[in-house]
Amino acid sequence: MTSLPDSPQSATEELGQSVQALGGCVLRGTTVAGGFATGSARCSRQDLDAVPVRRIPSTSAEAELNRFHGALDRARAGIEAQLEGGALEQASSRTCVLETHNALLSDSVFLSDVESLILGEQFALESAVAKVVLDFDRIFRIVQSEALQERAVDLRDVGLRVLRALSQGEEGQYNPVQALDLTGCILVAPELTIVDLLASGGSRPRGIVTSAGSVAERATLLARSLGIPTLVGVSGLLEAVEDGDALLLDASEGIVHVRPAPEILKQFQEAEEGASPQAPSSCVMGTVRTLDGTRIHLAASGGSLPEVERARALGFPSLGLFRTEVLFLLEKELPGLDTLTEHYRALLSEAGSIPVSLRLLDVTSALAPSWMNLPVEANPALGLAGVRFLLENGLVLRRQLTAVLCAAAEHPAQVEILIPLIVDCGELRAVKEALLEERYELRRKGVPHCSDLAVGVIIETPAAVIGVSDLAQEASSIVIALDSLQQYLLATDRDHANLAGCLERLHPYLLRAVADLQDAALEAGTPLAIWGPSLANEESLGLLLGLGLTRLVIPPSDMEEVAAIIRSCDLESQRLATQTASSQSTSPNHAPPPLDAR
Repeated sequence: MTSLPDSPQSATEELGQSVQALGGCVLRGTTVAGGFATGSARCSRQDLDAVPVRRIPSTSAEAELNRFHGALDRARAGIEAQLEGGALEQASSRTCVLETHNALLSDSVFLSDVESLILGEQFALESAVAKVVLDFDRIFRIVQSEALQERAVDLRDVGLRVLRALSQGEEGQYNPVQALDLTGCILVAPELTIVDLLASGGSRPRGIVTSAGSVAERATLLARSLGIPTLVGVSGLLEAVEDGDALLLDASEGIVHVRPAPEILKQFQEAEEGASPQAPSSCVMGTVRTLDGTRIHLAASGGSLPEVERARALGFPSLGLFRTEVLFLLEKELPGLDTLTEHYRALLSEAGSIPVSLRLLDVTSALAPSWMNLPVEANPALGLAGVRFLLENGLVLRRQLTAVLCAAAEHPAQVEILIPLIVDCGELRAVKEALLEERYELRRKGVPHCSDLAVGVIIETPAAVIGVSDLAQEASSIVIALDSLQQYLLATDRDHANLAGCLERLHPYLLRAVADLQDAALEAGTPLAIWGPSLANEESLGLLLGLGLTRLVIPPSDMEEVAAIIRSCDLESQRLATQTASSQSTSPNHAPPPLDAR
């Protein structure tokens, strides 16, 4: 029998080799929410597109209308139950979605179009709902309007909700879109729908795998906030997986293993069942030692309350970077002050007594909801992004600042905001000025608020590297966004298929830039930490440790892997390796073009 590591997270490479030897296949996709899950596949291939056109006798039209209104009532009742039963960590994200669905169930155009097809063309209810939704869907998707495209997604979800409501009240009746019981299963679908995510009766999948989808879609964002391991864009998924197939989902690595050998599956299930949210034995309160005893401090990153909960369970001493985008992206309009304040209060309450750093809203025109009304930009990464967007949209900035000030009023530890995509001290001062004005207004109104909110910066741009000495004098802390900095420093689009290889390893010039950042922070006495997916890469982390960096910000799911790398690091030899790597004049990723390219 093949021997497997005790930890599922550390077993991906060995499992991949075992699968090749013992049967099954390995599929890859894009990670939306990391994590590990085992379970049987529950395939949801049914969709509105698959609903056939069925007609009814004219004498049955009235009964069909009664079926329609009965399904609407059950769908509304289901939404009300979900609204009332929402857990605190889900409330803000799911409420806006459910309220949108509830409104569409009473939309006069939707209702009249369905009724017209039933009465005028003798369509069966299922066929009428599918046709109306798909007609709207085609129109909305052609129009270059994000708002209409979002409405198309919502209407499709509502159509599925209505048809699934039929199965609740009409046992034995024909229904082409049955509700699925996802408890204990891994959902396999062409695309992820919010209806599946918010299924009634507590039916929640252990994991989600789809053949299409992007991390910007609201359903995938909701999956992330719910803490469900999710993989999207998996090519060949629907052809390779059948209902009931055993699956091993390692979403953190972007891999799903289909029909692994029984002995492999059994060992992974035992490892998963025996896993507990405890830190590695050599990791005490977020501190890990290298081979020579040097302390490396770990802080947690996250973007949802389940991630914060796991960070506390693992003993992280601080939340070094909390991404605040999800609530803004899920809402249909700028979130209200009360909504934001309650969201941040819930976050700080979950964090307990540890320090928390919240990254201010970080969006571009390519990843922004319709209510922001951002113009189409030829190069979103160099347009209204990060702090530029916030300074251009003062209401958004000030509302977020006020919400953080109010929520942090009673937090027992330091609360800090981090400014994304900073370029120079002018932007830092502008945010500080807005913060001062909002704090003064709260004091004038007698509203309890935090009086010592710290303001740090996130280094991503070459300009910020050059001006770091100035920034270090005025910022409360510095966080290096490693992967973003490499992208901007090398002027390389990480999503470009032909250029992605340039970013696989750390460029020597990036190492020199990080060394300069560290020197400036030390000289100014400003705390400096580094954050980014590359920290989980053994070579990259080793090079950074060789530079002398001692503060890392990582997702809780990476703690075991990062701690293992640190524990095995011989700093003396690693310093020599880093010195050699940073002295090179070209990237280790670059290779000469083939001879036939001349």
